Amino acid sequence: MDEQIGAVMQQLATLNEQVRNGEVYQSLGTRLGKVMDGIHRQRRTPVTLPDDDDGVKDILTELTRQLGENVPVTLSREKLGILVDHLSSTDPQIRYNGINFSVYDALQQDALDSAQMKYLFERLTQQDDLFDHILEPANAAVFGRSARLALLAVLLHFMDPINARDVDLRPIVLLTATYICLETDTRGFVNHQGWAHAYTAITDLLAVLAGNSDLPRADKLFLLVTLMERLKRLTTPLIYGENDRMATYLVELANRHPLYETTFLMTLKQWRQQVAYKRRPDTIAGWNQFFNRKRLVDALRLHQDLPAKLRDYLNSTIDFLG
Repeated sequence: MDEQIGAVMQQLATLNEQVRNGEVYQSLGTRLGKVMDGIHRQRRTPVTLPDDDDGVKDILTELTRQLGENVPVTLSREKLGILVDHLSSTDPQIRYNGINFSVYDALQQDALDSAQMKYLFERLTQQDDLFDHILEPANAAVFGRSARLALLAVLLHFMDPINARDVDLRPIVLLTATYICLETDTRGFVNHQGWAHAYTAITDLLAVLAGNSDLPRADKLFLLVTLMERLKRLTTPLIYGENDRMATYLVELANRHPLYETTFLMTLKQWRQQVAYKRRPDTIAGWNQFFNRKRLVDALRLHQDLPAKLRDYLNSTIDFLG
């Protein structure tokens, strides 16, 4: 793994521990922002893609047949591994319509045994795959990164309580926070390659973790603030429904406990102050930041279950820049 990514993970682990111990709260956003602002982006390098003629289509056919017959999936670890490898495929028929939906159906039908579930979990959380080319300009590796994150969210969602208790969520929290800090590819649909949708995958995983009763509040708060700090800094648009998905996650989390509501309100106020301080943007990046925030705020306002304090605050603020 890249040395810089390892350093970011260590910084986040320290911050997460401080939040857990009650040593850091109000300054969390500022500290996370410094971590993100200190990340040095790298030049583009060639992305190695899987060979879609290596037998993966036959494996998908076998998996589809077993699911159609409603019998347990008997794919070996090797074949499951090939499916995971091809989450990096740029062919949407293989990656998205094939592997993504087939594995989802297998999980929904409870067709995978505990050993298969464990193997998938181990493969989907491999750091080298999750962070593949993530420090470089937008590239084809985003399909593999986001597909793994999205499938990890699905796997955690369908994991039965007994197996779920055996999963140490602390590394997942750290992996998720690191991914959020590093990922800047906001593309939605890409012609001929299908959905990238990294920020939809991020939000799906955050929503699953937010609903996990075994995860401490400190970790959920940590992830909430990490997301908000990254959103402030994105300089390309989120325009493929990500804001609606994020608004749902944020409102549901805010309704779970007053701590989340207070923290979310604090991040919104800080964001508004920063927008007002910058005044009128004069770059595309600046306007993208402005409208990313506006789209999220608009999506929040549409939620009838938005907590009163948040609604009152959003209704009291007006942006004059647009």
